[in-house]
Amino acid sequence: MSLRKTIEVVARLAAQGVIERYAITGAVAALNYIEPMLTQDLDVLVAVGAFEKRESGLILLEPIERALARMGYSKRSDVGIIVEGWPVQFLPVASDLDAEALDKAVAIEFRPTGEPSIETHCIRAEHVVAIAVKLGRPKDWARVAEFLEQRAVNLQSLKRVLQSHGLIGKWRAFCRRAGIDDPLPVG
Repeated sequence: MSLRKTIEVVARLAAQGVIERYAITGAVAALNYIEPMLTQDLDVLVAVGAFEKRESGLILLEPIERALARMGYSKRSDVGIIVEGWPVQFLPVASDLDAEALDKAVAIEFRPTGEPSIETHCIRAEHVVAIAVKLGRPKDWARVAEFLEQRAVNLQSLKRVLQSHGLIGKWRAFCRRAGIDDPLPVG
């Protein structure tokens, strides 16, 4: 299982024009900012401009699936398509928060444990945290707590993102549940 090779395949999809823009999100994105946490998949946020949309709003990711199949990746798991041993879940932009996270993603030198670094795109720390707050699953709350404990997110930037996407109420719920005073700057 090589996370680096998996990211190389995603980058190849972008270079071929199969995906317009992408950024690593989820637990693997968090690895860029905080100490490693267990994860078993790679989440990739993708722009949806080139994908077919149905009347129902369903977005078809067939171009990605066909391109991966041509590269020899057609095995599926319950999470996504297996690429170099990693289940990869391609997540189309589905909200204003996702769109902002993708628009403001940064180019990084990602260093998978025990592997050489690779240049890729990753969402910013404040977007990792805001998306986790929005999702609100136990593993997301744990990720937010780690960002705070490790002081790995700019609180002023996080506050702006949370406010602009209507997530202050969910943030306060997280603080209550975690038993912490709200660390966001006042004003």
